Amino acid sequence: MHNILRAILVVLALTSGARAAEYVLGPQDVVMVRVGHWDAVLGAYVAWTDMNGEYTVTPDGALALPLAGRITAAGQDPGAVATTIATALRNQLVSREEVQVTVDVVGYRPVYVLGAVRTPGAYPYAPGMTVLQAIGLAGGLSQARVEFQRNARTALASLGNYEVLSLALQRRLATEARLVAETDGQGRVEMPPDLEGTGMGTELMAREREIFAARNAALASALSQLDGLERLLQQQIEQMTSQVALRERQLDLATEEMDNITDLVARGLSVAARRIELESRVADQEVRLLELATARLNAEQRLNEVRRERLDLVNTRAREVAEQLLTIRTEIAEYRIRLRTEAALYAEATQYEDGYMQMEGLGSPDMMLTRGNADAVPVTRSDLIRPGDVLELVLPLPGQDAFAPPPAARPILQTQR
Repeated sequence: MHNILRAILVVLALTSGARAAEYVLGPQDVVMVRVGHWDAVLGAYVAWTDMNGEYTVTPDGALALPLAGRITAAGQDPGAVATTIATALRNQLVSREEVQVTVDVVGYRPVYVLGAVRTPGAYPYAPGMTVLQAIGLAGGLSQARVEFQRNARTALASLGNYEVLSLALQRRLATEARLVAETDGQGRVEMPPDLEGTGMGTELMAREREIFAARNAALASALSQLDGLERLLQQQIEQMTSQVALRERQLDLATEEMDNITDLVARGLSVAARRIELESRVADQEVRLLELATARLNAEQRLNEVRRERLDLVNTRAREVAEQLLTIRTEIAEYRIRLRTEAALYAEATQYEDGYMQMEGLGSPDMMLTRGNADAVPVTRSDLIRPGDVLELVLPLPGQDAFAPPPAARPILQTQR
């Protein structure tokens, strides 16, 4: 009988320690392009609806946009692409308007997992994805080459689930911090203690701070427009009040003169035509006075509406933030429970023999990563991968150091409070 070779694979939860650099676009990435400009006449932001939408980077690394034409995107970050689009539009349209363009990544090119996995192929990329998570998407190690024990499979599944849940929890903690800052009227979103020292904490907080600044700017702009309209209406009301007082004075004088002429006509000292002329003037003054009073009333009603709109805007924002905060805190509580459950399942699965997951017949797999045109390099399970990366798992043949343990590992999952 052939001797059964056994290898020891320590499965640990590793977190990435370095923040990813600015994302660089490549073929198959999907971006959301938003174009518009501020119309000073209308006093409002005008979106270019025919330009706005999702665009896919073509195989030759370009974006095909109406009016702007083909824009080189591959090898550039979204901010640089937005600047290029804005420049192209200004040159094409010879517009004096300041074109504003934003480009956001909404879909990433896939990662490719090959070799000794259950289902090799292309898989959707998610920010913060690790080598271990990519292997999990591909179904784990192939049963055709290696037989994991039942507890080992349970531990691996729990570990992958834990990392996915941990990332989801971190995102919600960052969102909660932003919502708390909006609720309390703070000027800055503070880093939650639970995110300090985590691999994705800094990046997640940077995104939430950008959202925080954008939402505050939008609210301030809307309130500023309403404040300007309120001041304008108040000025109009003051002017019309002065005009009403002047018209009332003119009406009093015309009425007094008409009464005098009427008395003179009655005594035969003046002609009736003069009285008719004065009666017409009095009637005209009364009409003009009524028009002014009506216009002032309309302006006062509009002023009340503007004040109500301002109050509704503030109250709606506060209500939405409160509802979002309640929802996010409920989700945070649920994720903490699920994390504790996965940690307990992992602990139960690894409480046997020497505490390691056992693999029958073959040694630990070699994980090789190819990025672009570079040569393949070895990686560990905790390393971050990028869109377009090719990950290949290669299992050594029996006899190739099958008993060699993996590199030094850190302690197992820490349940978050």
